Amino acid sequence: MTDKNIVYQGQSFFDKVIECTGDVENAFAMALLNGINVTDHLEIGQVLKSPAVTKNQIVNIFNTKNRPASALSVLTPEPEPEPELTAYEFPGEFPYSF
Repeated sequence: MTDKNIVYQGQSFFDKVIECTGDVENAFAMALLNGINVTDHLEIGQVLKSPAVTKNQIVNIFNTKNRPASALSVLTPEPEPEPELTAYEFPGEFPYSF
């Protein structure tokens, strides 16, 4: 087992497939090998089995300081509430006089 087989924060299944084998086309084989679906959520620290490396140039790009992590979630700020509108009636309650 190498550290590439361990799931780190922000990694999706496809990130692990590319990191371990170098080619996303190995996703189905890796899913079968691990008994999971390609859409399953991975837990941090989970260890995955990987099929053979098919593209060494890609696998060699990744190391302990450089890992694919596309499953990061982006927090969006909540929208500010709309200001309350005051209903005025003519002519008595309108705040300005003509």
